[in-house]
Amino acid sequence: MRRWLIALLFCAACTSKPAVPILNYHSIGKDDVSQSAFEAQLDWLASAGFNTIALSAAASGHPPPHAVVLTFDDGTDDAVTTVLPALRKRGMGGTFFIVTGFVGKAGYLTWDGVRALAAAGMEIGSHSVDHARLPELSAEQAREELVASKRELEKQLGHPVVLLAYPFNSVRGNVQRLAGEAGYRIAVAGPVHGGTELLDLARIPVKRDMTLEEFQRALLRSVP
Repeated sequence: MRRWLIALLFCAACTSKPAVPILNYHSIGKDDVSQSAFEAQLDWLASAGFNTIALSAAASGHPPPHAVVLTFDDGTDDAVTTVLPALRKRGMGGTFFIVTGFVGKAGYLTWDGVRALAAAGMEIGSHSVDHARLPELSAEQAREELVASKRELEKQLGHPVVLLAYPFNSVRGNVQRLAGEAGYRIAVAGPVHGGTELLDLARIPVKRDMTLEEFQRALLRSVP
């Protein structure tokens, strides 16, 4: 198993993939990936020799070997009650993208919860204000979604926020340009719209009905 994995990791057949695989989760233990499936995936990552790193480190140009990034969208309250304990138990980290307009609503994090993630060493990024599909908005509306969410996160956290996850993993050239103008330096999308540029890095969606074997195959296919 280990020899086969190492061979895949060092495969020279590179394609248009980010330098480090980026996994895309939403809620855990609710209507999405179950807690047991999530923990099994984490345990497999550890046993297979993967190391979780911050998204900013993955995009630095010099990521460590056998790295993987875990990202979590929307800012649901299981980020603190379920995801954070599972990550800390294994010495892992993640990047959490917050929909600022949802903070404090039922089922979502409070600002204290967002700050608790940051205090635990997790990265925090923007997932817009209202989770609107940005390519379908006017330029002015899309700009406001990007700028206002970044501004509120920075106010609440007390430090710059330069990470973005496009809602619905959807991005076009004009939205990518607006994200750069708003001050974002790294942004992630899905496998359809994402690529290798810093403002449209492709992610691997982790789906609710994925078996562990399907999870393994999806990840290993994305190792450059």
